[in-house]
Amino acid sequence: MIQKQELYFIYHLYLQYYFLSIISWIFAGVCAFLLHFFLYPDFPVASHLRIFLSYLILGAAVLAQLEYILFEIRYKKISNNTNYTFFNKKISRRIIETFLIFTIAPITTLLLIILRYNTEGIIGTQVTIDMMYIGALMIFIAIVLAVTFGNILKNDTKKIIENINIVKSGKYNTQTINRPDELGEISFAIKDMSKSIKEGIEQIEQLHGEITNTQKEIIYTMGEIAETRSKETGNHVKRVAEYSYLLAIKFGLSEEEASILKLASPMHDIGKVGIPDNILNKPRKLTYEEFEIMKTHAKLGFEMLRHSKKPILQAAAIVSREHHEKYDGTGYPRGLKDKDIHIFARITAVADVFDALGSHRVYKKAWNDEKIFKLFKEEKGKHFDPVIIELFFENISEINKIRDIFKDV
Repeated sequence: MIQKQELYFIYHLYLQYYFLSIISWIFAGVCAFLLHFFLYPDFPVASHLRIFLSYLILGAAVLAQLEYILFEIRYKKISNNTNYTFFNKKISRRIIETFLIFTIAPITTLLLIILRYNTEGIIGTQVTIDMMYIGALMIFIAIVLAVTFGNILKNDTKKIIENINIVKSGKYNTQTINRPDELGEISFAIKDMSKSIKEGIEQIEQLHGEITNTQKEIIYTMGEIAETRSKETGNHVKRVAEYSYLLAIKFGLSEEEASILKLASPMHDIGKVGIPDNILNKPRKLTYEEFEIMKTHAKLGFEMLRHSKKPILQAAAIVSREHHEKYDGTGYPRGLKDKDIHIFARITAVADVFDALGSHRVYKKAWNDEKIFKLFKEEKGKHFDPVIIELFFENISEINKIRDIFKDV
């Protein structure tokens, strides 16, 4: 890739050639003047100087424009692989320069010729005044038209740049510049492009929504598989998800965090798929050895999910491992306590126990609310986070609504 220093070198080299070309043209004009002077000594020197001065101005200006065109071609070729442009020459200025060169210079030359003939008495004074008036008017009109056209071009170019910046900012309400030229085509192309980008983003958002819904279905299905193996209903995981979301919002978690927990909590018992049926569905109290095996479901679930880099599955891994931890440190599998237990797990623990106690299981009958509430008050600060228990009781009416919506059939 070409270095920036090389481009600067080429730019300065161009300036040197630019001025050398003008100097060469002036030198050629002077030589031509001297040659003509010696060949035609009777020709008026003042008239000769006026004519050559006019042609020198026109020739130098044309040569300068040609030099710049050649420089542009060379610059584009050598800077093909660069992603920046430092030579800030405005195209509107170029057009104005060219326009003025090919109007003012010829008119000035014509006026100098008229002045010469007037000096020699070939053309009358009134004709000369009229021609000078017409020439001055033409030069004035040329300047006005050039400046007006330049400003219009500058403003429309600015509008195109604004439209590009609008697209870059993530908005797509661009406006078309109605011009019957290349700028109009560029403006329309930008508007058409922004429309296509907007439609593409809408399609991506729609696909993202479909993917998210698919993930939700898979997550609920995974949770239901675990619950079905232990003879529990699929609505259990849905209720736990809704309870968890409600308590998370009331606790002060962000909408994003609460939504992640809502999707992650249904997999709190996913590790039960690794527990033998004779233990998982035993209708009587488990022995010590059986209970130790049952407790491994927390670690099994964590191991199943921990390798994923997806935020939802990472949260599910945490909930799976820690939802049986107790606030006072007597839980399992690691004996965490207090704030060492992730807030997702502390919330899921309350939601899971409330729904499990209030539902029928192969090893017990459903508890009534009075008995559950009594346990929660007794286990506040022991099994459960006291803040979450307070939130549970403060929002019991909303919790009951969720339970009614997703009740078992």
